[in-house]
Amino acid sequence: MIPVPRPVRVLATLCIVVLFAACANDPSSAATVGETGEISIDQLHADVALFGFFAGLNGAPCGTPVGNESQESACARFALANDIREELAKTYAAENDVKVDPAALTDALTRLEDGLGGADALTAQLSDTGVTRAQFEAFVQRLFLMNEVQKAVVKDRLDEAALREAYQANLAQFTTLEVEHILVADEADAERIAAEVTPATFADTAKSESIDPGSAKQGGSLGSFPEAQFQMQFDPDFVAATLALEPGQISGPIQTQFGWHVIRLVRRDVAPFEDVRAQLEANQTPTVFDDWFTEQLGTTSVDVNPRFGRFDHDTGEVLPIRSTAQEPAGGSGSTGSTGSNAGS
Repeated sequence: MIPVPRPVRVLATLCIVVLFAACANDPSSAATVGETGEISIDQLHADVALFGFFAGLNGAPCGTPVGNESQESACARFALANDIREELAKTYAAENDVKVDPAALTDALTRLEDGLGGADALTAQLSDTGVTRAQFEAFVQRLFLMNEVQKAVVKDRLDEAALREAYQANLAQFTTLEVEHILVADEADAERIAAEVTPATFADTAKSESIDPGSAKQGGSLGSFPEAQFQMQFDPDFVAATLALEPGQISGPIQTQFGWHVIRLVRRDVAPFEDVRAQLEANQTPTVFDDWFTEQLGTTSVDVNPRFGRFDHDTGEVLPIRSTAQEPAGGSGSTGSTGSNAGS
């Protein structure tokens, strides 16, 4: 990670001070979530600085301005939306005894500190943003808790049957094809080659007769591809003919925009379910957790202080009050209630 240049951090801090200056004497909350969840303006103030700090480390903005909105207001909306999401996660954690592993947290903090040049360098950078070391560590712990809740929700919802269904639905991602072809200009030549060639003579025939300069010198080999990539990269007719073959089988003449092909499917390897289980879980995690989050929003009241925007229950985002986005039915919503000639 690369520390944010000091002038940038100082400027960001000044902007945040201006943004929240009008809120300093405001006793109201930035948002309330459900019956007991409350996000204070002080918490949001600190979180804007922290999200801005982490965004700076990654070289990315904190939030995306809409229209003439300032970057600081966009960051406040982004931070508040994340805080609302966190309140729902905290409820789940309390009800399901989900906790953060202290050793893992300590290790992460140490690695983060080392990556920023040590304890003194981190303290100096935090000081420039107006954030204390204690606030920083508490923030990282909150991020860890969110991650633990996500893992718990996914583990509860993504059972064996769901994983196997996802495996079958995405089998092309886990299937590897090795393909060879011979490309000629005339159908008659393709018919002759298809009738005469065998697996043992395919490479030599490709070298002597194929007009595909990329693969001919490789004995017609196009290489190995995940099936999903193969389907996107090559001509549809070429793909269909290839997928209709059994490993070792040679096709008849197949026409594409490039000419006439004789195709050999060398192998088709399908990764076993157990070998890709972890990948399946990782692929499904965002969708499963987002579905859970949407369900929580459907049963939880969320009220956002209109000085920070309006809450969109459909997306979980805090939108600018002056956004041109369509208002929800029933009011303004400001408080947000409820490379080869083979056909590539």
